[in-house]
Amino acid sequence: MDGADLVELASGRKGLDAGAEKGETLELAIVNASIAGTPLRIAVGGEFQSMSTFRRTRYAMNLSVLFLMSAVVSAQAEQRTPYTEAELEKAVPMGIPGVRAWGDAPLSVLKTQMANLGPLLTGQPISMLALSGGGEHGAFGAGLLSGWSESGHRPTFDIVTGVSTGALMSPFAFLGSKYDDRLKALYTQMTFHSVFSGNPFLGLFGQGLYSTAPLQRVVASQVDQKLLADIATAYREGRRLFVITTNLDAQRPVLWNMGALAASGHPQALELFRKVLVASASVAGAFDPVYIDAEANGHHFKEMHVDGGTAYPLFAVPVRLLAATGQGGEHNGGQIYIVINNNLDPDFAVTKPKTFNIAARAFNTLVKSSFYDTILNSYIFAKDEGYTFNLAYIPNSFGVKSVGLVDQKYMLALFDLGQAQGVEGGEWQHTPPRLYK
Repeated sequence: MDGADLVELASGRKGLDAGAEKGETLELAIVNASIAGTPLRIAVGGEFQSMSTFRRTRYAMNLSVLFLMSAVVSAQAEQRTPYTEAELEKAVPMGIPGVRAWGDAPLSVLKTQMANLGPLLTGQPISMLALSGGGEHGAFGAGLLSGWSESGHRPTFDIVTGVSTGALMSPFAFLGSKYDDRLKALYTQMTFHSVFSGNPFLGLFGQGLYSTAPLQRVVASQVDQKLLADIATAYREGRRLFVITTNLDAQRPVLWNMGALAASGHPQALELFRKVLVASASVAGAFDPVYIDAEANGHHFKEMHVDGGTAYPLFAVPVRLLAATGQGGEHNGGQIYIVINNNLDPDFAVTKPKTFNIAARAFNTLVKSSFYDTILNSYIFAKDEGYTFNLAYIPNSFGVKSVGLVDQKYMLALFDLGQAQGVEGGEWQHTPPRLYK
């Protein structure tokens, strides 16, 4: 410490001296220490203390403040009512039955979610779309769908599934080009402050670094009663929209039948619809979890739901839902479209020997590997059952880099990339990358 670091503190700070009476002030005055080698002494409450003693006192004060902050945040946390696994199996969310199943349930259970699917009744080819997670990279998928509409060749999908950011765009992808303006607005007008709020330091003592409140407002602004009615109409026509969340208590994926929810006519259907979308996009730890009211045998409790990508980065429609239909695609032109809102190819870079850089690089590698495994399984299923496999993802050639958590310029550039591909028909790949060459 040199003379520039010495500041005289005098003043009236209440509550810092553990021995002070209520209302009494604490005076700190640096009285003697500008010469190297001279012990620094500090007057605290009129009494001299050595620097080491002062440091211990300050450390204790800091711990007290941290403890107090932790206590305050903990007191504001959601109060949970205990419930059992058996009750969860019978639970009805927000009083609306028949709108969900476990995503990893046996095919005999998933088959009920596919009842009255239009192509199964008419014998027409099935067209399906799976939208992956990827956060702000979802701008790629949004652009691709918008450009595909412009090309005039975007199909009306019989089945659409969405996970995480893919869940946010899934209602618009399901309803078609008339909702492209909302889809574009969602991913080109998004900013850090429109999605994140809260103090990440305080969040360390809470349920997530950031609140989901801003994301809830974004979803509410785009998902209204008219959209719900349009999804209900499509559901009655034999089309299906599914979204995945992760029930963290059960450690299992939940498959939400969003069309059945929209068509339920329940007064809380719109609220639950929005909650499911927000939950699917709420990365555990980064955002607060979403609590969904449920009831079983008269017992009311709250289920904890987080990002669907926690369980499935991409809900493998071909492997689960299509297998449940029992219908192959041979001889009828069935199509499987998978949009990965991320990069799949290895991207060489010398990793900096820093904890954060190493962890981030490892996590990115894990995400790519998880995507690839799911894609490979989907490809094998498509090949065996006679469906045409179509894959789109962000190429390594895209050179714009994201700065920060939600970089609007990056998202605009990514939207433009996807849109350019969509106008050309999608530039679909028909095998997983690096499978044969």
